Amino acid sequence: MGLFSKFEQHHKKDPMQRVLESLHGCLETKDEIKDGKIFCPEWNITITPEIDQLEQQMAVLNFYISAPDWEEPLFECCAGMGKDTDAAIGMATGSFLFAFMQGIALMRRGEDEVPLESEFVGHTHRWSVYKSNVVGTGESTEDDDDAKAVTSVYWNLLKEHIAKRLGNQKMCYVKIYAAKAVGADGEQITGECRINDVPSDELGALVGEVAAKWSVQQFASQKQFFFIKQDSETVLPYPYSVNKINVLREKVRTALELFGGIQTQEDYDTLPDKLLAVLGDKTLTEECFSFLPEICAEHAFGQITFSEELQFSTNSGLVTVYKNQLADFYPLGNLMFGLFDSGVFGEQTNDLYRLLISLSSIGSGVQQLREQDRELEDCRMAALIFNVSEDFEIR
Repeated sequence: MGLFSKFEQHHKKDPMQRVLESLHGCLETKDEIKDGKIFCPEWNITITPEIDQLEQQMAVLNFYISAPDWEEPLFECCAGMGKDTDAAIGMATGSFLFAFMQGIALMRRGEDEVPLESEFVGHTHRWSVYKSNVVGTGESTEDDDDAKAVTSVYWNLLKEHIAKRLGNQKMCYVKIYAAKAVGADGEQITGECRINDVPSDELGALVGEVAAKWSVQQFASQKQFFFIKQDSETVLPYPYSVNKINVLREKVRTALELFGGIQTQEDYDTLPDKLLAVLGDKTLTEECFSFLPEICAEHAFGQITFSEELQFSTNSGLVTVYKNQLADFYPLGNLMFGLFDSGVFGEQTNDLYRLLISLSSIGSGVQQLREQDRELEDCRMAALIFNVSEDFEIR
C-alpha cells in the first residue's frame, strides 16, 4: 500500500483529524493543532470544530471560534458534498475558510474596514465593518471581474437595517445566505440573514429578493459575512464584560432554581425580591423575571412569527428596541437552554420548562388563539411590552 493510500485510510478512520488538517496551514496566519482545536497565536483565536453529520458523500461541520477580546464565541455551520467522506469534509472546511475566516482575517488585520454609525437609547456608537468575500456554489450569478462590487451588494442593501439592530456590543457578525433552485415544481428561493446567529425574517426577505432576480437553470447560492467591531471609544460600561458567559450562567441557574420554587401566586409575586437578593443586579433581576418565560414560550411555539422588537414601558413612555440590540436577551436564553440540555435540573427540567411557558404572556396569547381555533402557523405576534422600574437600565 502506497503512502497516499495510507493517508486516505487514516482519515477515513479519523474524520476529525481530516477536519483539523484541512484547516491547518490555510488560515492566512500561523496556526497549530492543540487538543483537537486550531489555535492562531498572532490573532489569539481558537477554532473548535465539531462533526455534526457525516455520510458517505456529505459532511456537516460546526465551528466555534473564540477569542479573549470577544464577549461570546462565534458560530458557523458548513455543509459539503463530495465523491466520498474525505472530499465532503474538504468542501465543508473550504466553505468555512473562504468566507468566514477570510472575513476574520480582514478584521484581525484591520484591512478594508467600512465605517458605520448607530444610535441606541440616546448614545451614538461607531463601528468598523469588515466584509468577507462572497462565496458562490452552482451557477455563477455575479460578474467575477468586479469582485469588490460583488462584496458590497448585500452590504449596500442591508446596512441601514443592520445599524438599527446594533446596541452596545463590542462586536457582532452577520451571515448572509441566498439561494435559488429551479426544478419541476418551479422556483425555490432562500433568503437568510442571521445577526449573531439569530435569523431576521425581515432582512432574510430582502436577501431572498436578490436571489429571485438571478437567471438560474438549476441551482445557485451565495454566502457572505459581515464582522462589525465597535470603536473602543464608544463602548459603554457593561457589568459582565469580564468572563460574561460563566458569570451569567451561574446567575441564570440561580434564577431558574427560584422559578422552580413557585407553587402559589404569592411565590410568584415575591419572586422579584428574591431574585434581587441573590443576583444583586436590579436590571438583570427584571430581565430574568421578564425575559426567561417569554424566551421559553417563543421556543415552544416556533410556528408563530414573533416580532424582532420589544418595548419597555417606563415613566417617560414606551421605548422600542430590537432584541438583537440588548446585551442580555439572547445570551440569557442561550444559557438557559444550555442548562436545560446539561441535565442540571434532572427530572424537573420539563416541569420547569412548562412552568416558565405558563408564566409568559405569549403562553396566554396562544391559549386564546387555540380557543378561537386559529392556526398558529398563520399568526404573527406584536412586540412584547415589559413594565420596568425607574432603576432599570436598557443595555
